[in-house]
Amino acid sequence: MTIDTYKKPLQSRSIVTEQRFLDALHELLQEKSLGQVTIEEIADKAQLTRGAFLKRFGSKKQALLILYERYCDKVFAGMAEITLNLPQHTQAADVCYSMSKQAEALQLLDFPANRAMHEIFQEQLTIDPRTKEIFMACVALMRKIQALFLPQTGASDTGAFAAAQLLFTLDYNFVLKAMPGFPRDPEVRHRLIGRLVAHTLEI
Repeated sequence: MTIDTYKKPLQSRSIVTEQRFLDALHELLQEKSLGQVTIEEIADKAQLTRGAFLKRFGSKKQALLILYERYCDKVFAGMAEITLNLPQHTQAADVCYSMSKQAEALQLLDFPANRAMHEIFQEQLTIDPRTKEIFMACVALMRKIQALFLPQTGASDTGAFAAAQLLFTLDYNFVLKAMPGFPRDPEVRHRLIGRLVAHTLEI
């Protein structure tokens, strides 16, 4: 089974069972890497059986992909909301500030799944299709920001791609605690990221 062939449970009991497994996986991934987590641990934490887990998901990776899919849905919904509110802003830096705040909040909320997906990337050196979709949706949003706020600068696709990369990289690495030199104050940090990303859009 892959995420493309995954079917959401329809019966209430199956829905509850799946959620218990996913909640257990989420909690365990807060403490250790995907490679360190065992199916037995997930089942024990969910107070269910190993067999029920395998019947529902087939593997740890499949369960992770479903967990990650839910994060992706939140990201797409967030970008749709920002797109809808573009006319309320007066400059690109303000939009990028809002995007940075939203990106960090979602990464914090679903950090275990994000870190585990990064772990898989480091092992397999392949990017998950949903990650690519999120990135390209962000690039599309960056193009809209360019068109609305920077029509006279000659801003290019290079700027849109670079700005999307910068936004995700800075926020994810801060959440990962890999940027100790960055401002701790959220307002200062996101204003800074907003200005950096907006400047990159001018390329």
